Formats: sequence, structure tokens, C-alpha cells
Amino acid sequence: AGPVQENLAEGAGYVLGKDSLDIRGKIFALDCTGVVLAIYYYAGLDLTRNFAKYSGNGVIRLYKSLEQQNLLYNTNLPETGDIIFWDNTYDRNEDGRSNDPLTHVAMVVSAKKDGTIEYIHYNYRKGIIIEYMNLRNPDIFQKLEAGEIRIINSPIRMRTPGKSHAEKWLSSQLYRIFGRGYLLSP
Repeated sequence: AGPVQENLAEGAGYVLGKDSLDIRGKIFALDCTGVVLAIYYYAGLDLTRNFAKYSGNGVIRLYKSLEQQNLLYNTNLPETGDIIFWDNTYDRNEDGRSNDPLTHVAMVVSAKKDGTIEYIHYNYRKGIIIEYMNLRNPDIFQKLEAGEIRIINSPIRMRTPGKSHAEKWLSSQLYRIFGRGYLLSP
């Protein structure tokens, strides 16, 4: 990882657990997009500079900004600073179906050779936290290793009150694509 990615990792540590996002006097929304934008701003990169060109929520604008510069890609082993996009993490249009693209975003903090990806994001119940995804084992929630339960893929779809989990509810199952925001040209 280069110096920008090291700054992104440091920024992730800085915002972890915070209940407000004030980075050098700039206030960011306490939501999934705000967390990613704040971390990038901490590292000296303003991902919002092209947002006015696009309509939609922050996740969609961020996706379109990266798509326009061909910075979206798929891999099993992303890099620190990569932005993760997901679909169907909640029922945005409230029709009871999984047809809601680009509903959540996070940033990769680290990726291990076994495919374990640690990412930082805004969890609507727990705040700014680190969770896990492993695209090599997409249907495994957790497993017992050396007497400890280890989460392989964190739950990411919001559960509808009074209902069981949707068919796809793990981070790996709802993953869409990665984006290299740190390569966005100035």
C-alpha cells in the first residue's frame, strides 16, 4: 500500500467509534457515505468534488464518480482504501423484493491472504465499526476456529421487524463491486 492508502488506514482508525464526523472543520453526515467521505477527506482526498454531476443518494453519486473514471473492479483480495459497494442492504423502495441497487458503502481497512476483508462502515445500530467479508466463502456467516466463534461474513441486510432474514443477508452475498477512490484524478 502506498502513502495515500496508509493515510486512509489511519483515517479509518481516527473515525472508528466516533459519534460525529468533524474532519479539520468539515462536518460529514453520520451515515455510510459520510464515513467513507470523512476518511478520504482525512487523507486529503475530496471524493465529493464531482457529486453535483450526478443525482441520487451519496452511495449512487460516489459509485458514478468512480465509474466515470473506470475505477470500479472486482477481486477477491482488495486493497486498503478500496471502497465497497453493496446492493439490497435494505428495502429502499419498500416493495418487499431485493431490487434496490447501491444501498450501502464502506471502506476496506485490510485484506488477508485467506480472503478475510476487514471494512469500516456505519452500522445503523452500532455506529462506525469494523466488520468482515470473505468473497471466497460467501455463504458462511461464522465458524468455530480454535474454540472461538469467528465471523466470516458480517450480516449487512437490515432485518424487517417481525420477519426472518432475507434469503441473502451477508456482506459477501450482497457485495456489488470495489472502487479505487484513491486513484481518482484530481
